[in-house]
Formats: sequence, structure tokens, C-alpha cells
Amino acid sequence: MWFKIIGGLLILFSSSSIGFIVAKYYGERPKLLRQLQNALSMLETEINYSNSPLPEALRNVALRCDKDVSFLFSKTKEYINSTEGLTAAEAWEKALKAFSRTKSLNETDMEILDAFGKYLGTSDREDQINKLRLTLSQLRSQEHKAIEEKEKNERVWKYLGVMTGLLIVLLLI
Repeated sequence: MWFKIIGGLLILFSSSSIGFIVAKYYGERPKLLRQLQNALSMLETEINYSNSPLPEALRNVALRCDKDVSFLFSKTKEYINSTEGLTAAEAWEKALKAFSRTKSLNETDMEILDAFGKYLGTSDREDQINKLRLTLSQLRSQEHKAIEEKEKNERVWKYLGVMTGLLIVLLLI
């Protein structure tokens, strides 16, 4: 009897946890997109007003932005300054790959960031600012979509996890 109760509670806890983990993904993405927008705005300021060289601008942004996105900028700076001889675009791409493994961004978000990186350090200041602004507007659009997805799916996954656990427990009893 006790085994059934303990087993039922473990099943309910496990399925509920899975639902909450999936729901957490939907909550993290809008937050991360907002942090990326803030960091890119800082980079725009560094390039436009401070006239900082790109590695220095990336370092300054990495120091001032949220820790979730500072990795991307600090790694890009490291790759640019490394002895591998990477261009800014190659360094951004390499850092973006490492960044994407741990973050809850979807494929479209990564394509936007990758497209931005292809122009990084390859043109004059005005063109860089234009590319930054384009990327910011695309990320804003993605953030709005992510918020809509969050509102639609977050609660569903939480309920689905709990209800699936209850269904399994009821079927086993």
C-alpha cells in the first residue's frame, strides 16, 4: 500500500517537474531577447559615441550587461584578440555557437544574431550602426512573438505535466 502511494507521488512529482521545466523555457526566451537588445544598444553607444575599437567596445559591453549575455561579448573579444587570427565576424560566429548551446533561443533568433555577426567589423561606423539598429528591430519583433508564445504555452505545459502525472497515477491504481 505504501509503495503505491510513494510511487504515485514520485510519478506525479516527476511529470509535474517535466511540465514546469518546459514552461520555464518559454519564460526565459523573452527575458534573454530583452537582455540581448540591451547589450546591443550598449554596443551601439560604444561604437557611435565612444569611438572605441571593437575589442574594447565588446569588453565594455560584457562588463556592463547581464551575466546571461556577457559571455557572448567577452568570448567574441577573446577570439578577436587570440592568436588564431580570426576576423570579428568569425569570432562572433564561434562565440555565438558556444553561447547557443546553453541558451533558450530558437533558430530564428540565432539566424538574426548570426546575420549581425557577418557585418561586424567589416564596414564603417555608420554601416555598423545601421546593422545594429536593424538587428535590434528584428530582436524586438522576436521578443513580442516570444511573449505571445509564453502567454499561450507556459500555463499549458504546467497543467499538462500535472494532469499527465495524475492520469498515470489513476491508471496504475
